[in-house]
Amino acid sequence: MKKLIKVLFLVTLLFTLISCEPEDGNKPTGSKQPADTGYDGPIVNFTVFSFQNENQPPSDNKIYNWIKNSFGITFSWDIHPDNKDDRISELISSGNLPDLVEVDSEWFQNAGCLIDLKPLIEQYCPNIKEHYKYAWSKMLDADDGHIYSLPNYGIISGADSGTYYNQNAFWIQKEVLKEFGYPVIKTVDEYFDLLEDYKEIYPKINNEDTIPFSIYMYDWEAFNLWNPPSFLAGYPNDSVGHVVKNGNKYTFVNNYTDENAERWFRLANGYYQRGLIDPDSFSDSHDVWTNKLKSGRILGHFTQGWEWMGDLEAHHFSCNMWNRTYAPLPIVFDETIKPWYRDQSLPNLQRGYGITTRCSQEKVLRILEFFEAMLEPENSKILEWGFEGEDYQLDSSGRPYRTNNQRNEQATSDWKAHNKATLLHEEMPKWEGSYPDGYFVNMDSQPWEYLLKLASHAIDVELLEAYEVGSFAALMDKNPPKNPGWYPLWEWQPSSGSAAKSMDDIHDLMRNEIPEIICSPSDFDQKWNEYVTEAKSISAEFDTYMQDQLDTLVQKYGGFAE
Repeated sequence: MKKLIKVLFLVTLLFTLISCEPEDGNKPTGSKQPADTGYDGPIVNFTVFSFQNENQPPSDNKIYNWIKNSFGITFSWDIHPDNKDDRISELISSGNLPDLVEVDSEWFQNAGCLIDLKPLIEQYCPNIKEHYKYAWSKMLDADDGHIYSLPNYGIISGADSGTYYNQNAFWIQKEVLKEFGYPVIKTVDEYFDLLEDYKEIYPKINNEDTIPFSIYMYDWEAFNLWNPPSFLAGYPNDSVGHVVKNGNKYTFVNNYTDENAERWFRLANGYYQRGLIDPDSFSDSHDVWTNKLKSGRILGHFTQGWEWMGDLEAHHFSCNMWNRTYAPLPIVFDETIKPWYRDQSLPNLQRGYGITTRCSQEKVLRILEFFEAMLEPENSKILEWGFEGEDYQLDSSGRPYRTNNQRNEQATSDWKAHNKATLLHEEMPKWEGSYPDGYFVNMDSQPWEYLLKLASHAIDVELLEAYEVGSFAALMDKNPPKNPGWYPLWEWQPSSGSAAKSMDDIHDLMRNEIPEIICSPSDFDQKWNEYVTEAKSISAEFDTYMQDQLDTLVQKYGGFAE
């Protein structure tokens, strides 16, 4: 038996002997619920604007009810995933602001809608200040030194679990890799050739036409259209451009008109002519594209995994279609290029919750007090793991584990809707990495849980064994390089003024012109040259702005890591 299978067997056996937990999911003797603080004061409701692709939490959601009963806080959600920019404009122009807003730009800040959190954190919130200590200087606004939002991800404590990968990749169905014996695929041509070969064998999947590759670019997620060239050329996720170093000079190059963009879109044009790219994907809404993924007939796509993974994988699990879930591949133009997809964790600046000027001082302190409390490990474990004895157990050595019933149930979307505070948790300050006791924040990342989870999906075990890696993160890069000092540039792109208009104009041009260039049966050179001429005529202010940002960041934080 091969090495990984032996490891799985031994870990499973050891786990069973230690835990002695019956698989019917009953609570073990002596299990306890988390202590209720016995809060008996007035309940305070916070209104929240969110653009997460989530539904309203059901009234019986046990985490929100725990928050209500233990901390006296409830939430009312204004959710707009598809038209967030329009909704932000409405909120700003009307002045009818909620208490909390999900932030992904400087719109609320520039309109004077957000309070400065820095002095309040420094005076009242030692946990929050400690949590963000390594990112504190980058969180300060460059103009006034204020802090307007609290990064939602990228603040790692302890050890980085490093098993989960949900970032940029050329994703491919695990079943495609299995069909051809798990071949080593490094280049973009090899990738598309494999998709084409699979389609020829299986022209239909679940009685619908097989789609080899989809380019998803609906609304604000259109970055999937212009991000591939930089990755294919071996650059990290700076999104709007990439950085080259000549001598001591660092130069910004946008990803819209350079030689890498031309190379990718020329290849994409050829793949389209071979029938490998879905023409409808350029106009598919989020729901239409998601339903195509759920059907199992899209073999590959370039996206960021967080755009689809949770809901899709829960669906495929419930439908016994795990073989139609996706594995990430670090695809490049040719084998002379070293891929740089996986990066080290970094603070998600200009993201997370901001508190608006309409939120009363009393409520401001109340919500900061709540965030402060949620950074206590025992409270964080409830948000992450659930309730001891109900959602997980502790063995005799204090190690957390789950039964198979718990593990399987928690993979379903219905369970998550009733037992996770996803809308809140996604954007609030949170533990990542590991707790002071050494256990990982993500229950799925505990080594014994990860192996047991894989054991329930034989294709995952086969795949990782075939590629001689221990996780899907390692499939992308076993040891990602240190991030450059400026990294990532997308956090510093303009959000207002002429530079922002220049960037928006280029994005609009790409949305309109690039699909036509990809789909055109002839005259690629002419169409590309016309596009480049127009794009360069409107990109000058954006390019200048980003070069200035890069110069400042390199001076302040450094360049490529040595």
